[in-house]
Amino acid sequence: MLMLFAMLVMVTGTEFEAQAVYCTPLQIFQQTCNAGGDDGIDVGGEVTWPGEEPAAPDPGHPAPNPVGEVPGAPENPAPPPTTVDDCTRGQDDLSGNCVIDFPEAPEDPEEPFVPTIPAITVTDVASFAPAPTSPTIEPFGIAILGAPMNVAMGAETQTVGGALFGLPMAVTFVPELYTVDYGDGTVIETTTGSGTWGELGQAQLTATPTSHAYQARGTYAVSIDVSYSATVDFGVWGTYPVDGFVVTGGPGVDVRVFEHTSALVDRTCIEDPLGPGCAAV
Repeated sequence: MLMLFAMLVMVTGTEFEAQAVYCTPLQIFQQTCNAGGDDGIDVGGEVTWPGEEPAAPDPGHPAPNPVGEVPGAPENPAPPPTTVDDCTRGQDDLSGNCVIDFPEAPEDPEEPFVPTIPAITVTDVASFAPAPTSPTIEPFGIAILGAPMNVAMGAETQTVGGALFGLPMAVTFVPELYTVDYGDGTVIETTTGSGTWGELGQAQLTATPTSHAYQARGTYAVSIDVSYSATVDFGVWGTYPVDGFVVTGGPGVDVRVFEHTSALVDRTCIEDPLGPGCAAV
């Protein structure tokens, strides 16, 4: 390194003492050291006579920087970027180094919600059960003593939406069994239901799978109970069968039983209003 050397001659009585003052090129450029020259530039160090204490530094004239240091350099410069690609993703700071922006690590995804679904009973889905079934009585809602009357009935598969255990669901009911109560103590069961005489292609007063012949006159209430199997669908959480049958009891429908009497006569009631079985006009 180029050094500027100057000699200052100081006189103490008859003795001479020389003190060397050194300035770096950077100090000279910054005008902080002139090696004792008289050009108006403050000397970057204090020259004293032998035996004198050095004076305190002038606040207006800071001491020169140590040799080799550059004013304004950061004490802890930022480390260089890891790769060139990292550097292009960031911005330069004041030191010229690259500031790398690393994305935050994603949080752990939450565990999917899996509900605990207990065994489903008939009571759980009773409020969703299909409406009761009413029978159709032939002929014309009456019966003739000793002759077959017909009971027509039927039910369809039904699906009802709603919520169960706080979860959305759909419950499907499938008719499995029909129980017919004729009101005179006679009860039958069938798995298929039955149609009218016309739907079955049969003549009136003929026997069908659900027909019945009353043995006494009077009024009887005929009712139909339908037993459904049920399945609950919770969507992504699975399908669950219902333990047991859901039974809907139908209302009773009155049937009047008449006695039919026939007689062989010579003339009709029009010809002989007072004849047997004819009412007087």
